[in-house]
Amino acid sequence: MQQEESPDQKHRDMLDLFRRGPEILEEALRGVSESESKFVPAPGKWNIRQIARHLADTEIVVAMRLRQMIAEDRPLMAVFDQDLWADRLAYTECDPIDSAKKFRALREDMAAILDSLPVEAFARVGLHPERGAATLAEWVERFGVHVEKHAGQIRRIREAWGKH
Repeated sequence: MQQEESPDQKHRDMLDLFRRGPEILEEALRGVSESESKFVPAPGKWNIRQIARHLADTEIVVAMRLRQMIAEDRPLMAVFDQDLWADRLAYTECDPIDSAKKFRALREDMAAILDSLPVEAFARVGLHPERGAATLAEWVERFGVHVEKHAGQIRRIREAWGKH
């Protein structure tokens, strides 16, 4: 019979996944070549450069949203168009290793803030125009999983590149 995780363990696991984001991304990028990073796996799909920069830029948004939830009562969070950002901020020109370094700095800063909070603070709520109301804990978990999702996408692109 499997024992259910305690709330304290769930909280630690959530923060651990968030903290491990930079390692997850760096592992997916380890050894990537310039030509591999520019490979587009299918029409309309992002390449590795775009994904890595998306994670770095999204982390700016993450930092703002989470800080709002910590400091303000039920803040309304801004949305952003990730495709416009990718296009107008020239993600295809961004070095993925540099993007990973930027992501690491931003994520480590936010993780330090989260680590300093009492557990009760993770029940604070933010309002997102598209996703509705969610707690700080839910957003931290969402952004932890976000990195895993894109690291998997990078690995699949690298596999496709190897078959290319």
